[in-house]
Amino acid sequence: MTSARQVARVAIASPYPSVRAGLRAMLTPLEAVEVVADIIGGDLDPSDAVDVLVIDIAQGELAEFEHMSTTLAHAAIVALVDDSDAGRRVLTSAGRPIAILSREAGPSEISAAVLGVLSGLIVLDPTVAPMDTKASPLTDYDQTLTERERQVIELVALGLPNKSIAVELGISEHTVKFHVASILDKLDAASRTEAVAIAARHGLLAL
Repeated sequence: MTSARQVARVAIASPYPSVRAGLRAMLTPLEAVEVVADIIGGDLDPSDAVDVLVIDIAQGELAEFEHMSTTLAHAAIVALVDDSDAGRRVLTSAGRPIAILSREAGPSEISAAVLGVLSGLIVLDPTVAPMDTKASPLTDYDQTLTERERQVIELVALGLPNKSIAVELGISEHTVKFHVASILDKLDAASRTEAVAIAARHGLLAL
């Protein structure tokens, strides 16, 4: 995600000045990132190049998150949430590398999450991003996904687009799209990100 730049550009969003200041203080020591914007009310220009959006979602208020995640469509996300309901809603609405952490997360967790999403990973704090209670047991998933679908979901977890997955597996992009659709259906996932999270939690891939 940062191949064109050595230092990743990070934007921080929170309605609270103290939280913005705290997040900036946590991230400033990281050599791999540069905090380039403090955002209030989703006012960042969409033309600004941002690699990661770190957003404080207080009291489950998702309107700003939804607006900013649309505006910054190519940025990875680190979302700080109050509870598992907000965490689940954020996870299902994202389609990119994302970290979901508690708003009580400390400097080490937040720094690790930023570096994780920059590597294309999904990072979930189990206290605020629990496993989908409607999910089938591990053995059901294990028996349902085909070997090819397992290969596809592993590459999806690395953040590869369909075209790159097709090249990697030596199949057509149309076939990749078919497999991805099948995986979403079998895992009862609303997005590629949620499919990766469910697969990881059920031991179908290692992140």
